[in-house]
Amino acid sequence: MQHPDFDEFKKCFRAAQYSQALTLVDRLIASFPQSAALQWHRLNCLEKLERYAEVPSNLDLVLQRLPDYAAALIKRVEYADWYLDQQAPLHADDDHEDKRVSVAVANARANRVAVQRTLELRNIADLRRILNRGDTSAESVTLNAKEQGQACFLLANALRYRETEEGGDGISDDDLAEARSLLDQAILLCPQQVDYRLARADDARSRAWVDATDQIEPADTSADIVRTFSGMCFKRSALEAAVVDYRYCWEQEKVPGHAMKLANILHDLGRYDEALRIYDEALAQMPEDAPHREYFIEKRKLSENNGAGEREHMAQLILGSLDDAGKDRNLQDSMAAQAMIAAAEAIRHGASVSDALATHISDDPDTMQAMNIARQILSIANEPKPELVEVDVSDYPKYQQKHCQRAEKAASQVGLIKIADAEAMGLFNMLGQHVMLRLFRDESGEIGLASFTMKPKWPGLLGFLLMFFSGKWKQHQMIECVTMFDDGAMITTQPHSISPFEYGGKIIQNKLAANVKLADLFIAHQASVATYLQQNPQVQSKCVLDLAGVEARWIAGQEAKSAYRKSINYVSDAELKTMLGVHYDRFAEKIREQLRLMTAYS
Repeated sequence: MQHPDFDEFKKCFRAAQYSQALTLVDRLIASFPQSAALQWHRLNCLEKLERYAEVPSNLDLVLQRLPDYAAALIKRVEYADWYLDQQAPLHADDDHEDKRVSVAVANARANRVAVQRTLELRNIADLRRILNRGDTSAESVTLNAKEQGQACFLLANALRYRETEEGGDGISDDDLAEARSLLDQAILLCPQQVDYRLARADDARSRAWVDATDQIEPADTSADIVRTFSGMCFKRSALEAAVVDYRYCWEQEKVPGHAMKLANILHDLGRYDEALRIYDEALAQMPEDAPHREYFIEKRKLSENNGAGEREHMAQLILGSLDDAGKDRNLQDSMAAQAMIAAAEAIRHGASVSDALATHISDDPDTMQAMNIARQILSIANEPKPELVEVDVSDYPKYQQKHCQRAEKAASQVGLIKIADAEAMGLFNMLGQHVMLRLFRDESGEIGLASFTMKPKWPGLLGFLLMFFSGKWKQHQMIECVTMFDDGAMITTQPHSISPFEYGGKIIQNKLAANVKLADLFIAHQASVATYLQQNPQVQSKCVLDLAGVEARWIAGQEAKSAYRKSINYVSDAELKTMLGVHYDRFAEKIREQLRLMTAYS
């Protein structure tokens, strides 16, 4: 157009003086009201001025005069939401959080859905027409590569997100297949368009998900299925495809959201080092006060140590449910706590959350009981470090105080020296109650003696199981002498107890009469130590004089006992028979099966 006002309009528009440009183009339209080109220029001014609500009416004027103008048809698709709000606005009283709605609100919603479907059908028809899809009789619309790529992208979105009839089956497989083909075509035409790549990556990620309860198709081999620690399943090939596009988007735009999506998928694929690199790249360009920086740091921790960070995070979430301010637990709570602790430990060793919980929780009473017994057997082989802390005797129940007072009186009579009153804080979750130990040593520190008592209301001490099945319910008391040697051997001497466990190898276990006096037990232990040293003259006993030494000796004993338990697959048949008695046939095989499942990831 040759006109002074038009020349001035172009100068203003190029100079970003959009208000002046709009004034000039309005003056031109008054002189040339049938000009579609001027209406298109007016539309561009409105967009620059962010007066988006006025764009649809201008688009309609353009398309009345140029019904096949591809840019205008594409623009009308992009403004579909504005058309919807103008043709079917939300009711003024519509509150989407309130399920109880008036008739007027319900009618407005229904009308909006109907209008949305009509607009979607119009958009799909327009896009198919300009792409020459479906209707071969339609007049051809000339498109450049950019417009064709944009039309493919918009049609793909229209097919993927179209409103379906209520109660219908959702988007058809044919529409989804066509949409994916269109996305691929859009990227071929405009390979540097990040929006298109991002849409394809999002689609690949969404179709990667596999319902773990569904039957996996034969073509989807186990190698193509990724199972995360949270128990979710994905198709590996779809995740790998998403990685390619997300990586391109991140490298081109450096948007933190792209980095997060990329790193998450790399983590799920087990490519932890790559995930860490992406997190580090994102954090390096992120301001220290960025609101999402802390979230990135927390997510990064999950990929550390070859994915162990996620396992630890999941385990801690489960263990967080045990926070009961250190109060003694009743039997039911203790059994639940043991199940959660065992599940958390399985997760730390690589089990998925679903597998870990399924291994330790069951609706079947016999299976649940077998699980409880198996956990207690495993707790003997995997006892946590004691974490001994000196305590005030007045903080503990009277029955524990009286027992330790009697033990101290007897110990002093044979020359034993008190080391401390202590509690093994590391064992609280296993025991389910606070237990005070009174610890002694002989003059040289070669022999240690521990005395404690506890009520069997918790499932931590495995001897409880025999009491449970036999109907016995007594306070359990224990005095035990122990000596460790520099060859790894260990001698322990204790009264015969309800515990069914026996030891061999480097562990010499002496069991005396249940009512043996402390003095007699100490003398018997001295004799056993002397015999071992006589038979092994090159060996020396280890001396312990303080609480730190007791901790170290306890841990060494745990390691020796753990090695022996594992060497016999945790429990012998004789021990199971002693433990279960008349219930052996009912529970033995179930317990062995649970042991197998629970140790699968150890």
